Amino acid sequence: MISTSSGKNRVLFAHYRVGMTDGVSLEIAKRRHILEEDGFIVASMAGPGSSRSDFVLPSMDFNSELARKIADNAFGKIRDYPDESSLMADIEKLSRRIEIEINQVIDEFKPDFILLHNIFSHGRHIASASAFRAVLLRHTIPTLATHHDFYWERSQYRHPSCPSVRAFLELNIPPEIPGVKHACINSLAASALKERTGIEAMVFPDTLDFDAAEWSIDPWNTRLPEDTGFSSKDIIVLQATRIVRRKGIELIIPVLKYLNSPENLKKLRGQKLYNGKILSEESRFFYLIAGYTEKDAEDYHKSLEHLLAEERIPHQFIGHRIAAERSESGGERTYSLFDVYPHADIVSYPSMYEGWGNQFLEAVFARKPVMLFEYPVFKSDIRDRGYSVISMGDRAEPDRENDLFRLPEGKAEDISSKVITTLLSSETTGLLQENFRIGKEHNSYEALESLLAEGMALS
Repeated sequence: MISTSSGKNRVLFAHYRVGMTDGVSLEIAKRRHILEEDGFIVASMAGPGSSRSDFVLPSMDFNSELARKIADNAFGKIRDYPDESSLMADIEKLSRRIEIEINQVIDEFKPDFILLHNIFSHGRHIASASAFRAVLLRHTIPTLATHHDFYWERSQYRHPSCPSVRAFLELNIPPEIPGVKHACINSLAASALKERTGIEAMVFPDTLDFDAAEWSIDPWNTRLPEDTGFSSKDIIVLQATRIVRRKGIELIIPVLKYLNSPENLKKLRGQKLYNGKILSEESRFFYLIAGYTEKDAEDYHKSLEHLLAEERIPHQFIGHRIAAERSESGGERTYSLFDVYPHADIVSYPSMYEGWGNQFLEAVFARKPVMLFEYPVFKSDIRDRGYSVISMGDRAEPDRENDLFRLPEGKAEDISSKVITTLLSSETTGLLQENFRIGKEHNSYEALESLLAEGMALS
């Protein structure tokens, strides 16, 4: 338990959005749950794209016209300003607006501790970093800044457009401020932060409540197939991540093509899967894509739609029916992400980059096999734990015909063979149970609570 005996019991979270199904929102929700269970008074402030934020800050919207213009010009090349001083003037103007809004929240809520997420690390809304830096220097409120994604880790933010932006980033992202502790979500990021800035950071991996009730089909989510267009007779391949380019969703499509070949489907007829599902002549591999599409990935979404249609892959995008919590309006149900997992037979996780891997942990908790691209953090922080996965390897090649990636020659057929073997094996259930045990040992709420206690220590 995290102690509130010092009287420091009002905690304020800050992020660009909360209450969604992206990884940062999910991690904030977990931390909030633990703190509230331990007796803290907790509130969140975020931009207007959030769901159920206690304080909404209009200027924290990273999809606003000005924030997007700044991000587009602060990295790569300056395109929409006559010179760098004009760009910096807009950054300063937006930062001042955000600072005023933050101060209003602090004056009203009077937090004893602040938990920042991605404010001092991401490249998408850099004006917010200088705003929070100014606020924390003024108020000296103890703060833990968690960095899920650093700007230098993303190709679109890797190169500052001018010397003024470079100096701004060095000062603000992240800043060194008395009373502010830093945390990264993987060891690679912590090492890079130390090398670039000299800042020491704790490592907070993604976690999950492994003591929670198992996700199952119940009276609410039993309607999910008819509401979203798939059949319970199908072999459901679940893609639970958001739709953004780094998720590598296109890498799964050739695997699904092989799996749905007449030869493979014929082999599977009448067979029983590891979970007891018996396949019929109507069964096919159905790709269920449950994540929502980010605004800057709408072209990517269209490319995926085109590829899936071209290869005649049975699929459905259901992100518009998925939210952080269940709800119903006008007789139409919205499902939580955790309503989808019980319907899945296997999870696809072809991400080429992840800060850690929330959806990987969800698959582990749900006891589902995972097709996984071995992204760098998986190899550095997760693989040696001993999880059983269907490896997609760690190589993807740019496709010259489009702005997508593809697996090396012959890899998709090899992966599809491993998928079929795993789905039919009598050993799979035991391997999935062992995955669950490993996850509970290393990534439970108990582990997160211990890290929070250390990160929020006021000494």
